[in-house]
Amino acid sequence: MMKLKKCPCGKTPEKLSIMEGSTAKWAFVGGDCCGDWLVEFNTHYCELGSDECDDLAVDAWNRQTRWDDETT
Repeated sequence: MMKLKKCPCGKTPEKLSIMEGSTAKWAFVGGDCCGDWLVEFNTHYCELGSDECDDLAVDAWNRQTRWDDETT
């Protein structure tokens, strides 16, 4: 798994959890640190639990803007 960015709670999650979204095309990903921050992402219809879906979830987690990002 790719390296994960920190959660807004300040901790870096050890693992991510993926949950179903409103359709098969969308899902939510959250860290195991605080459980307060979820990111919605496009699954491209990949099955939840597949390597492709896991990669999309990690990418979505890491790309989400955080209040303390140095790039903002």
